[in-house]
Amino acid sequence: MARLPKLAPLLLALPLLLGGCDQINSLLGKKDNANPAAAMMNRVTRVTTIEMTPHRVDIERELTGRTASYRWAEVRPEVNGILRERCFTEGTYVKKGDVLYRIEPDIYRAALDSARAQLASAEANLSVTKLREQRIASMFKSKSVSQQDYDDVKAALKQAHAAVQAGKAAVRSAEINLERSEVKAPISGFITKSSVTVGALLSVGMPQALATIHQTDPIYVELSQSSDDLYSLQKQLGKHGKVKDINPSRIKATLTMHDGSVYPAVGHLNFTGVDVNESTNTILLRAEFPNPDRQLLPGLFVRTRVILGEDPAGILAPQKAVLRDAKGSTYVYLIGEDGKAVRRFIKVSHAIGNDWYVTEGLKIGEKIILNGVNNVRAGAPVKEVSHEEAKKAFEGK
Repeated sequence: MARLPKLAPLLLALPLLLGGCDQINSLLGKKDNANPAAAMMNRVTRVTTIEMTPHRVDIERELTGRTASYRWAEVRPEVNGILRERCFTEGTYVKKGDVLYRIEPDIYRAALDSARAQLASAEANLSVTKLREQRIASMFKSKSVSQQDYDDVKAALKQAHAAVQAGKAAVRSAEINLERSEVKAPISGFITKSSVTVGALLSVGMPQALATIHQTDPIYVELSQSSDDLYSLQKQLGKHGKVKDINPSRIKATLTMHDGSVYPAVGHLNFTGVDVNESTNTILLRAEFPNPDRQLLPGLFVRTRVILGEDPAGILAPQKAVLRDAKGSTYVYLIGEDGKAVRRFIKVSHAIGNDWYVTEGLKIGEKIILNGVNNVRAGAPVKEVSHEEAKKAFEGK
């Protein structure tokens, strides 16, 4: 009994010591629960997968460019003179051969009359010279004239023939000049505003054109493609690439207008440049589009999608299965042999519907995680379930 007073303080302290141990254990347990990353790494995530299958994919490029006339021609005078009449309405459609301007023709009509008179004189001289040659020839046979006289008349006859030919050429030249006093349309198309008015003095070789005619059906679209992009495309189209080059006649193109609407007609590529623009590092491409309603005008800015090739075994990954890291790199998750998630970086080209066209990183037959991918971390355990099981689990929540 004497010892009890000495043990009393220890007995009183025992519950406090036991309680302190419980508090320590409690604190340790809270610390483990406060680490969600560790808990997630140990938790098995149920996911569904999708197998990569081959698809035929068109290799497209969206390029910017401007429309240009299919053909255009400047209207210029071919003779000098005063403009007497303008024979067209500005901005309207003109046909090839239509008279557009009339230059004062009097001087050219007088020149034609003079040439015709000279031709008539030459023809009359030729007739007289022929008769003379015939008489001299008969006299030469009878030895009545000398050889020199006969040679002279033959030379005169040739000169008379030459004078007639020169006269005919002068007449034709005068006729052409008279015809050219009417300035005609060299091609069919829409004509611009006239740069001259009636009464202006026109001359051959004047620096300014009288007007310009544009043929806009069909119409060209001139595009610029980066030489680097073309090089990468050629690598895909190369001998060891998987992308097939398509027939140039089948290279189709579609237009997107400035307001986002799609031009109704489909065009085709008909020209690829053979040199690189040194200032822009681009190559010129040209597409041709029908333009019967003149909806496209020259100089219009448009965006064009051009199909440059096709991939007969392209890989399409659903967009919901493709993730991006902080640097913008794209990746997907696969299930490793140990049942853990494996991160695989891939390269994508463009979207096709709800899928990404994958150019590098995946092979046909591989399976990537689809549903539940946002809950997956690299190295964490995952369990593949069917889509039906995943659907039931989702409905049960």
